[in-house]
Amino acid sequence: MAHANATRANSWSVTLGVVLIILGVVAMFAPLFATLTLIKMLGWLLILAAIEQGIYAYKARAEGGLFWKVALAVLYAVVAIMLLRRPVSGAMAATAILGVLFLLDGIAEIALGFDIRRAGGRSGWIFAGGIMSLIFGGFILRSFPASALWILGVLVGIRLTFKGLEQIMGSWHVEKRDLDRPSDLRRVA
Repeated sequence: MAHANATRANSWSVTLGVVLIILGVVAMFAPLFATLTLIKMLGWLLILAAIEQGIYAYKARAEGGLFWKVALAVLYAVVAIMLLRRPVSGAMAATAILGVLFLLDGIAEIALGFDIRRAGGRSGWIFAGGIMSLIFGGFILRSFPASALWILGVLVGIRLTFKGLEQIMGSWHVEKRDLDRPSDLRRVA
């Protein structure tokens, strides 16, 4: 039973990896579309956050801070509307933010790689992903703002593709490790 659950989890993990690779390739071949889609998705997520914050402000009005809760809901809504109405300007801001995010992601992935290596795990793909994120972050911030409309889509596409490969390789490593370990049934026999 445990082996069947592990196999099912690994197949989902591989499927997720394949989906990430497909999304990454699409983003690389249509970078402007990918950039503007990301900005619009962010706008809609902020609309949902504004609605949620407004509901929370209404329901929790007795606990105090109503003004700040409503102000936060309004801020979310204003930023969302700005992103949806002017996605190019939003792409400029998001590109700068993403450059910083890539740098922080790279640092975190490299630190995670060291932790995994210390624990005896395989960390090569994680180190490589962290280094890639550091390079992307530096490239984005160095070429900003000239490349703001296309760089976001291309680099996110590359990173999604690499993350998909990490996911697949990690799943295969877990599957191989599980197959190399004797099962409870083999120990009994």
